[in-house]
Amino acid sequence: MAFNGYTIDHVTLAALDSFEANCVSLRTCSRKVEGLFGQQGMKRGDTIRVRKPAQFTIRTGTAWIGQNINEQYENLVLNYQIGVDGEMSSAERKLELNSLTNQVIKPIAIRVANEVDRIVLRDVARRTYNQTGTYGTTPTAMSTYLTARGRMSDMTAPRGRGQLHMMINPAMEATVTTAITAGQNSLGPYVNPATAVGDLYSNADMDGVYSHGMNFHMDQNLYVHTFGTRGTDTVLTSAASAEGATTLATDGWTGTNGLLEGDRFTIASVFAVNPITKTAYPWLQPFVVTADGNSASGALTISISPTIRASGQFQNVSALPANDATLTFAGGSAAVATCGALWHKEAVTLAIVPLDKPDGVNQASTKSDPTSGVSMRYIEWYDGDTDMWKFRTDVLFGVLLQRAEHAITVYAE
Repeated sequence: MAFNGYTIDHVTLAALDSFEANCVSLRTCSRKVEGLFGQQGMKRGDTIRVRKPAQFTIRTGTAWIGQNINEQYENLVLNYQIGVDGEMSSAERKLELNSLTNQVIKPIAIRVANEVDRIVLRDVARRTYNQTGTYGTTPTAMSTYLTARGRMSDMTAPRGRGQLHMMINPAMEATVTTAITAGQNSLGPYVNPATAVGDLYSNADMDGVYSHGMNFHMDQNLYVHTFGTRGTDTVLTSAASAEGATTLATDGWTGTNGLLEGDRFTIASVFAVNPITKTAYPWLQPFVVTADGNSASGALTISISPTIRASGQFQNVSALPANDATLTFAGGSAAVATCGALWHKEAVTLAIVPLDKPDGVNQASTKSDPTSGVSMRYIEWYDGDTDMWKFRTDVLFGVLLQRAEHAITVYAE
């Protein structure tokens, strides 16, 4: 029996406890599709389709006008398998469970959990096109967060307590805590429960605090984005866009400049619309760059999201971009900003699924927590060449921003 009288299952379960406590995004994402991947035996690269709600246009008058029910879907790919590998001597391997957990298992689980969290926040940020705040500047008032919440309502995100999650870093936590407890905004503390505000004032801890219709979560793993390099170019569209375009032809670049995945911009005279009624809003539709690109001979074709649609069931802009329309970028050349994030829980899907237990090793254990859905595998084997016990931990997961219209980046320093 391994580890001085307890089984390898105990080790794996101990790792799960620490993992769940240190991965903030577990509490903010939809986990509904994990069961669609089946049971153990999944591998990296496996994919399922995640369906999105159908949309429709309105008929005016009595004449019947049929519409196809065209449902959209996104692919959720199990494209991440991460873990920590190590080795221990026979003496270390005989540590009692509490010592092993504190000295080895817990630090491993914390490191893996933070890496999962970092990847989730990075991947969501790089696909989120809605934005608010000033690039590279930490918000100092609650109004910035309320603007983000208002934009979510504009995009018809379902409302309800516990559904909107605001991910903030320590600097944002400091300013938003002050804004709520000291009344440095028009709403002040008077609309917050006195007990909740008192606890917040005493603890200065925003993790899980519900205020102003949002659940605030402090997460030091927020994605930090560096904008692409460019000069003082006036970048224009070089052709009118077609319906359903996922790229944008531009010119006006000088030298060797370009954009990076996650850069955001707006296009002159291309306004956002209400996703249901298709009524145009008075603000320009933001776009996000989905692949790195460098200019050549002054031209650059940019891969973008969302897909440009100016008519039909899935209309998302007031008009197609015209030729010579000006692009306005969110950040300056090579500028750096932290990407806080507000999203509806059903906007982001996270799947963590079990891995197979291999043969030919001393011991292997795959455990899944029935409450959180987290799965982790632990394998150990003996290396006679080095007289060491080697081990590895693995987590297999995928993340998908399936409803990008229900997420928004809140810029910070």
